[in-house]
Amino acid sequence: MSLFAPDLKLKNVHELTPEFLMSKGIKVLLTDLDNTLATYEEDVPSEKVIAWVKSFSDCGISVAVISNNDLERVEKFCKPLGIDYYHKSGKPRSKTIRKAMAKLSGDKKTTALIGDKMITDIFGAKTSGVFSIKVPPLGKRRMFE
Repeated sequence: MSLFAPDLKLKNVHELTPEFLMSKGIKVLLTDLDNTLATYEEDVPSEKVIAWVKSFSDCGISVAVISNNDLERVEKFCKPLGIDYYHKSGKPRSKTIRKAMAKLSGDKKTTALIGDKMITDIFGAKTSGVFSIKVPPLGKRRMFE
């Protein structure tokens, strides 16, 4: 199995439902921030993202953001969501993924990671042994442009 082949591909995060994750036994959802939940230009979550995150929490699925961006960016976006967040995570390294899993009482079989980048998100999920979900990037801007 390829370390760059996601377990699931979706058109956007909003296609992912709590019911689907529950059918797979997933209890922890880790999500990338930039170009996955929002473009780089969006400082705070949209009402649609807030409702999406709440739908998982309402079903008992813990959600956390794992981002390679800086604390100011990640904190400003995540505080209104009321979820755990990790900045400068070092993806694709699995250290922060494992840390978030442990804090949210997840393990490899009960955790999924959704993101837009193959090299950081999907490779990071695969090397961590968690279910990987790929979405196309929301914006054209990349972190290191």
